[in-house]
Amino acid sequence: MAIIRKIRSDSPFFGVLKKGDDLREINGNAVKDFLDYMFFSADMSDENGALSERPVSLTVIRKGRSLTFTETVFGGDLRLDFEDDLMDDQKVCHNKCVFCFIDQMPKNMRDTLYYKDDDFRLSLIYGNYITMTNLSDEDIDRIIRLRVSPLNISVHTTNPELRVKMMANPRAAKINENLSKIYEAGLKARCQIVLCKGINDGEELDRTMRDLKKLYPSATSVSIVPVGLTKYREGLYPLESFEKEDAARVLKQINDFGDDCLEEIGTRLFYPADEFFLQSGTPIPDCDYYENFEQIENGVGMTACFDRDFREVMASTFSDKTLKAKLTLVTGVLIFDFISAVCEDIRDKFPNVSITVYPITNKFFGEKITVAGLVTGRDIIEQLKGKDLGDCLLIPETMLKDGKVFLDDITLAELSRVLKIKVSNAGSRAEELVNTVISVSKRKKFLRR
Repeated sequence: MAIIRKIRSDSPFFGVLKKGDDLREINGNAVKDFLDYMFFSADMSDENGALSERPVSLTVIRKGRSLTFTETVFGGDLRLDFEDDLMDDQKVCHNKCVFCFIDQMPKNMRDTLYYKDDDFRLSLIYGNYITMTNLSDEDIDRIIRLRVSPLNISVHTTNPELRVKMMANPRAAKINENLSKIYEAGLKARCQIVLCKGINDGEELDRTMRDLKKLYPSATSVSIVPVGLTKYREGLYPLESFEKEDAARVLKQINDFGDDCLEEIGTRLFYPADEFFLQSGTPIPDCDYYENFEQIENGVGMTACFDRDFREVMASTFSDKTLKAKLTLVTGVLIFDFISAVCEDIRDKFPNVSITVYPITNKFFGEKITVAGLVTGRDIIEQLKGKDLGDCLLIPETMLKDGKVFLDDITLAELSRVLKIKVSNAGSRAEELVNTVISVSKRKKFLRR
């Protein structure tokens, strides 16, 4: 249900609608969910793109009564907030993917971490990736009719039989049919391939890249990310991690194909995750390689983006020898060398500020998990306990939920109490890290006076 939580003060319906009203219709059109709300409230601008002023009628249920209100609206945003962003029940995942990370999580974590959504509407709202296996023909028609675009689609392979095997769902075989409908409708899709060694790599990856290339410009970008394997895989499909040599081979394969795409269609189209560069020891490419960074939320280009931003920040930051502090920063094993180099540059700018970087081995999920975003509080505690951590411990925000809680529900406050050290959220962007170092060092300088 579309229960209104808040009517913003700049809404044309401010003072008319009330909190708790249940929105049922917009201009006589039934509102089933968020998509209907966005579509039917959208402004139909003129041929020059100018927004229009028009009457909009909303029908709501209030205390059992149906009420209709009409107001003049400029543009397409009604400025209403709802109790449920989706305004409907979520579509759940019906697959049993061989690489599913949720299936290889330890027990007794917070419930939300075990929830498997596969809802095309969340793809539009939050950027979630969908497999399309739970879409009916009516869903596809609705996506096309409402112009739901861009979609984030987990493809994995365009080989129907292999996709069924990987996802344990016979409906997975319809991927090419569904992608063709998206293409023919002129909608856009960002695609993802979770690469599994010996399954959908090698010749199968070549096939998938060839097929997806044919869907350009509907397929706007394709990220290729390595499967993540925890130590909790008992009874699950046997999978292998990509080693250094494997990562180098995959990287060359993707880059060779991407180079051809760049020459033929003007875009690289296929982008390997940062892990492939870092694991193989291959230098991170310049930002131009990633074009518009369309897949950055999927771990593609984050390192290059951070490096560019860091250099810009450092170029505009004055050296300061008066800052004095001894700091500790934690990170994941995979990104350790890169972050260490970043901290060396910070030390060059502030010669009396020392930063010790500790790579945290992931004991919680298993040592094959090396990314910083999956580091837990208890691993930090176990590996830093008894060490001289200096004046402050810096935690990258990528490790935290809401800026203060690790995946294992350890809070920054608990970390500080157990390690007996001041703890600070260092943010996720280069500017935030540098500013945190400066502000913590300034506080230390002030306390010494």
